[in-house]
Amino acid sequence: MGFSKEWDDLYRNNRHMSVWPWSQLVSLCLRHTPLGKKEGEYQVLEVGCGAGANLPFFCSYSDQVYALDGSEHIVTLLKERFPSLASQIKVADFTKEIPFTEQFDLIVDRGASVHNDTASIARYLSNAYTHLKPGGHLIITDWFSTEHGYFDSGTSIAQDHLTKYGYETGPFAGVGKVHFFDRATIMTLTEQFDLIHLEHQITQVDGIKEQGASWSLVLSKPE
Repeated sequence: MGFSKEWDDLYRNNRHMSVWPWSQLVSLCLRHTPLGKKEGEYQVLEVGCGAGANLPFFCSYSDQVYALDGSEHIVTLLKERFPSLASQIKVADFTKEIPFTEQFDLIVDRGASVHNDTASIARYLSNAYTHLKPGGHLIITDWFSTEHGYFDSGTSIAQDHLTKYGYETGPFAGVGKVHFFDRATIMTLTEQFDLIHLEHQITQVDGIKEQGASWSLVLSKPE
């Protein structure tokens, strides 16, 4: 099923246009990978890069930064914003292909693959594994947890009860598919990788009834 057209519509309507690097992602990259210790040599790919919030962070450590997004509109804007990376930013559905010949030291997925069904996520993880160098890392944040307050809302996709759609209110309104993970599912989907770090975060914001809950992972390809 792959990329949801809803995201292209959101970008065209100037929504989800984050421009600042996500602090959790920055922390995981600097704590668990050699990023910052191999200046100019470290090859980084961000899948589902959106409006490019994390690209300046990666570019501060390497000139070999690549990015993919399914939205032609957002990729056009990114090429204008980062002209030095224009040939390294492409429109693609990363659940179907990663259209680069490079092998990467680091692949980053901040809240991107979570908007797919289980079969598409499994296919994406296989693609990522193929495109990682031995010893390379895959960092994933914002895989929503089954303990999230919105897990019991929405409509499940047929034969895939962990993937929901049809949210009309709340944080998932208008975003298409949303996948929710439990620990067992994560372990099954990532079994070909070495698991370096697994974090489950539950948040409760005062005044908001539904709690948030998400997973973050650091994986590596065995050498």
